[in-house]
Amino acid sequence: MKRVLVTAAVRQELSGLEARLTDAEALSAQGGHLSGALEGARVQLCLTGVGAAGARGKLEAVLAEWQPDLILATGFGGGLTGRLRGGDIILAERVLEAASPGLDPRSLPTGQDLLEMLVGVTVPNSSVHRGTLLTVPDVIFSAQEKRKLGSRYGADAVDMESFVIVEIAGERGIPCIAARAIFDEAAFELPRGLENIPGPDGGPRLLGVIKLLLRRPWALPRLYALRSRSALAAASLAAFVAGTLRRLEGVGKDA
Repeated sequence: MKRVLVTAAVRQELSGLEARLTDAEALSAQGGHLSGALEGARVQLCLTGVGAAGARGKLEAVLAEWQPDLILATGFGGGLTGRLRGGDIILAERVLEAASPGLDPRSLPTGQDLLEMLVGVTVPNSSVHRGTLLTVPDVIFSAQEKRKLGSRYGADAVDMESFVIVEIAGERGIPCIAARAIFDEAAFELPRGLENIPGPDGGPRLLGVIKLLLRRPWALPRLYALRSRSALAAASLAAFVAGTLRRLEGVGKDA
């Protein structure tokens, strides 16, 4: 049975996947979240927290105790091009790390053999695209910022953890797939303060929500609308992960 580690920054990103696990059990190890079976694989879910620094620490703690056959670096992402819609999956052919002005970004390829195996994996009511992921240090709120990043880096989507996860996987010789479900399209404006909502356990902090609404009460309708976006992205991500494991299990049996 393959051992697969699935990472995401916060619990909401994995909510659709949690519901699909069988024989699920909570994990007490640092960085661990939930373990269970899915599509013939033993799956461990890891909440890295938001941002590269936290993701590095959490991932290294998990890998010190559990050696997976495959890492799936997942979560939500923001679209940087008009071709991506909410709920679409961007499957990374390479991952870039944002650089200071005048400097070239660091770039990591993902396993082409793995990508070829996943040709044909689909998600209901959304599309799977192959392209470039850009990892940045801060949440990108405005459509203008997204357009600038897409133009500068030639990237399709943006996140805050994929580069470091792919980097660590490469250092340890563990195959890794980076995939993000689009939460906000390139033209969608996120409400500022959203980054303060997730708590240390990956769940929403009531205090973070209250502070956002006290500072920007006009953000309430948009904040409420984000719930449907989150549900769509989480469902797409769960379907993609399940389809990926199903495909890899089939390849293993054929071999």
